[in-house]
Amino acid sequence: MKRLPVILILLLLVSASGFCQKTKGKSKQQLQSEITSLQQEISTANQLLKKTTKDKEMTLNEVSILDKKIKQREQLIKAYNQQIAVLDEEINAGQSHIKTLNADLKSLRKEYAKMITFAYRNRSHYDRLGFVFASKDFNQAFSRLRYIRQFNDARIVKMEQIAGTERRITGEVEVSQKAREEQAALLADEQVQQAALQKEKEELKRQVASLKKKEGGIQQDIKNKQQQAKKLQKAIDDIIAEEIRKANEEAERKRREEAKKHASEGKTTTPAPKEKGMVLTPAEKTLSTNFVSNKGKLPWPVERGVISSSYGKHASVVSDKVTVTNNGIDIATIEGAQARAVFDGEVASVTKLTGSNTVVIIRHGEYFTVYSNLENVTVKRGDQVKTKQNLGTVHNNKTEGKTELHFELLKETNRQDPALWLSK
Repeated sequence: MKRLPVILILLLLVSASGFCQKTKGKSKQQLQSEITSLQQEISTANQLLKKTTKDKEMTLNEVSILDKKIKQREQLIKAYNQQIAVLDEEINAGQSHIKTLNADLKSLRKEYAKMITFAYRNRSHYDRLGFVFASKDFNQAFSRLRYIRQFNDARIVKMEQIAGTERRITGEVEVSQKAREEQAALLADEQVQQAALQKEKEELKRQVASLKKKEGGIQQDIKNKQQQAKKLQKAIDDIIAEEIRKANEEAERKRREEAKKHASEGKTTTPAPKEKGMVLTPAEKTLSTNFVSNKGKLPWPVERGVISSSYGKHASVVSDKVTVTNNGIDIATIEGAQARAVFDGEVASVTKLTGSNTVVIIRHGEYFTVYSNLENVTVKRGDQVKTKQNLGTVHNNKTEGKTELHFELLKETNRQDPALWLSK
């Protein structure tokens, strides 16, 4: 019986297998969020194109929206495929874990069988009592009684381990089955998206071919709009330059007053080094810092919309020969849409410009946001505005059949890509 403690210790030791699922790239939650966002953007694009029938010739703006929708659908299909790959990895990892748990269960049952065999051989209550009473002294009797209790406890532990492992296997099987069903649904959706993508590409090709017949007129139209964009750029630059001049002039005035005060008190002051660019007050510095910390999280300047023209230089949808330069982004939206501030700030300017309707510029410390092509503006210069506060209605061009906001973002006079600052 001296070997009994060793046997009990061996029976009580059970190896536990760990399970850690790792996926490369985006998580399921991130991909699902991306899928939902793209689906909403495609839905908005569909709403903007809902009046277009197969027989109707699209305007250049509608072709741009269709082109954007195709890119969004391609991104959506990519996200579907990534999600399918993540689920595939999850299913494989789950199957591997189930295999490990089944091996553990087999081992546990084998160990339990040994314990039952041992218990059967020592099943007589009389034999147990005899084993205890046959002890030479009290200490030995106590030890033998403890061994019997440990053995019974070990049996209970082993039974609980078996039951727990069986529950874990059942749970893993259910998770794996759910992942398979989710994957099958995604595959079906992906096929639907592929079919829709093919139709949209064919429609885009047809509409571009139709517009190419008017390429000369389109080129002139784009040229006119580029000239309007240059006028808008100059107006914006002049307004911001004036804001910088006033801010620096005010800072200089305060510095001189402070120096004059110190001189009257007999104090000597060391002139502060001249700052480059715009001089900010402590509150304006805080506002700038908060604005930067929200990069990639700013709300859209309209509640719903599709970027119909991106930032920078790019070829026209209709012709590679025509290059479009955009100092911001153009957002196609629904008729009656309200432009809204993307962050807290002060209205620096409300200006009416030919070809751009009313332009509102908001200052956020050293940053400026520009909202062009508005009407029925509800703010004025000097107003303090809050994030998502309405500024005015986006103008609806009935001739071209579009409602489009031109949005720019600048750090002092340096233009940024607004799309990088807006929430995805």
